[in-house]
Parts: sequence; C-alpha cells; structure tokens
Amino acid sequence: MTINDLQAFVMVYDLRHISNAAVELHLSQSELSKRMRALENELNIKLLDTHNKRRLQITPAGETFYHHAHKMITDYETMMHDLAPNRPMTFAKLIIGAIPISGQYNIAKKIATFDTQHPDTEIKIIEDEGDQIVKRLLSGELQAAIIRDTQTTQLQPTEFQKQPLLADELKIILPRDHPLAAQPVIRIQDLARQKIATLPPGSGVYEPINALFAQQGMTPQFFFESTHIETLLGILNQNNVTFLFKQSVLPFMTEHVVMRSLAIPFISQLNFVYPQRTGNQLLTDLIDYLTVTAQENQQV
Repeated sequence: MTINDLQAFVMVYDLRHISNAAVELHLSQSELSKRMRALENELNIKLLDTHNKRRLQITPAGETFYHHAHKMITDYETMMHDLAPNRPMTFAKLIIGAIPISGQYNIAKKIATFDTQHPDTEIKIIEDEGDQIVKRLLSGELQAAIIRDTQTTQLQPTEFQKQPLLADELKIILPRDHPLAAQPVIRIQDLARQKIATLPPGSGVYEPINALFAQQGMTPQFFFESTHIETLLGILNQNNVTFLFKQSVLPFMTEHVVMRSLAIPFISQLNFVYPQRTGNQLLTDLIDYLTVTAQENQQV
C-alpha cells in the first residue's frame, strides 16, 4: 500500500461515500473501489461494508485501520516538512497567492517584515479568489498559497504540504433588529426561510454554507453574491443574513449588525500550502514565523 492509498481510505471514511470521495480525490469511482479492494486484500480483512447503498458503513477493523492510516499520513507530512530545510534554494523570487484576508489577519504585514529579514530573496504576495489561487498554484505560477482548508480539495494530499496557520469560526451576521438576533446561538434550521447574502463560490465561505445546509436536508436560499464584505453587510435587513469568518469580518462590523455563533460551531483552518518536494528552509522559516506571530496575536 502507498500513502495515496491511505489518504484515499481516509477520504472514504470521512465522507462515507465512494463516489463523493472519488470526486474529491480526482479518481474514477471504479479506480477508487479497486484501491479499497486492494487494501482489504493486502490486509486480509474487511474494512468497508457496502450493503447499504445510501451510506457506506465502516467495519470495526476499518475503524482501527483509520486511526493508524491517519497517524501514518500525519507522520509522512511531518517527515516532508522536516526534510524541507535540507533542500537547496531553487528560486530567488517567492510568489505567494492568498485569498483576500491579508489585511484582516495581518498576513501581508507579517510577510513584509519577514521579507526585510531575508534580503537575498524577493517575496511577493498576490491576492485573488480561492479557486484562482488554487489554479495558479497547480500551474506552477505560484510557489505557495494561503487558503482555507475548505479550498484545498483540488490539491492531492500527498503532493502538497498543508501547514495550519490559524483557526477561525464561521459566524452568522445579521442586523441588530433581526428577529433571530435575540438568540445567543442560531441553528441552521432557524434559517430555513432566510435569504442569504454570501461571498461567491471559491471563497471558502460559500462551500461550508452549502455543506451545513445539506447536513440538515436543506438548501440555502442565496439571493446576493459579492466579493466585498462591506457590501454584504450593507444589504442586510430583517429577512436575510450572511455568513462570514469572525476575524475576516471584525474590521467591518458596525453598531447596526451583530455576530452570532452556530449551535454547532464550524471552525476552519487557514493553511499555508506548497508542493511538498519543493519545500526548503525559506518556506519552513516563513511558516514558523507566520504561525508564531498568529499565536501571539490570538493570545493578545
């Protein structure tokens, strides 16, 4: 078995669905099914119970295998990260793509400070929508990217290193006089008749909204899309709400709107992503610098 096989099983385990896992892994359903059977044959044990066509079941052996597979993948990623400083520098100019959160999370300023400490390398950061950042990373136009974990599904886990920088919580933003504003927490079911203003697909916000509603057997009523947070807040009234991550919306909050948590909080990681085999000392130093400064800011 390979690391790719382990990752494939973890994806099947998490989604409980072969077809959906195949889409996420960019494999055909038949190829993924073949990999799962090969794993079972190699281990001489049943990992998956496919009798329920609507929802795949994990056997007790599959539960045990999942925990070992997850640990092996984590160890592999740690190994690739630890090996990175031993690789020679292959670029004098480091171009990093980032979703439009550099100001809210103070990332651009941190990278600028890091850049002054490394005069031999030119570091450039480019903001764009998440789907465009991923495309440019896959094409090699970018050497690294800063995106949310919800935007990394197109990146093969064994091809790209994903280092968490910080976590943020998805919040519901609504007018102060909205009927739901009196509730300390809001359930997805409470939003069944609410119209939703949202950031567009590829933003890392649009996707979890759809997933959260789907988990409740519901479809969100999107009525307005904008790439500008202040525009989303400005359009709110007593019949609609928007979803945004806490740290990204804080600079735009006014006395006219309030922030509420979901009954079951949704937490997203902001990740620093780069091709595993090109990782070097500069990249790991930058990741460490961004992670440490992010932790210091959260403590403050």
